[in-house]
Amino acid sequence: MPTRHEPISMHVASPEKVESSLISPDMNMLIMTWVVFFLLLGVLYKFAWRPILQLLDAREESIRKSLEDADRIKAEMEHLDQKCAQIVSGAQAQASVIIDQSRKTARNAAQIIENKAREEAKIALENTIRDIKEETQSAQARLRKESANIAVELAGKIIEENMSTEKNRALINKYIEKI
Repeated sequence: MPTRHEPISMHVASPEKVESSLISPDMNMLIMTWVVFFLLLGVLYKFAWRPILQLLDAREESIRKSLEDADRIKAEMEHLDQKCAQIVSGAQAQASVIIDQSRKTARNAAQIIENKAREEAKIALENTIRDIKEETQSAQARLRKESANIAVELAGKIIEENMSTEKNRALINKYIEKI
């Protein structure tokens, strides 16, 4: 299939005609352009600019409120930090007081326990001394009883030998002094 090339005819306006149309535009076209422009401007104003401006105002208000909230929260955090620091320092002071009181109480308890132990030791010592005295007295009583028995035996032996009374007394006194 052979294609045929036909020359394209271009209709070119003369330079005078183009120049005259730019200088004196078509009035209908000019009015229509202005009407479409203002109509488009009105539609954009009603449907685009107002919502866009409202959204911008709302966004501005939201950002302003967020900044105010952030400032308020920052101030509250600083206040809470100060309160926390006060509570911690108060707790440390209170802990120090409690520790000091505990130490004093422990010292007092140790002193009381020590005093009680001394009193119990003193009582035990006194009881032991009393028991020793009682045993000593009991031993002395037994010893006296034994010595009396020995004296009676000696007296019996002396009587057996039939000694004189003076000799008997001297002998008994001598043995009693030894005991």
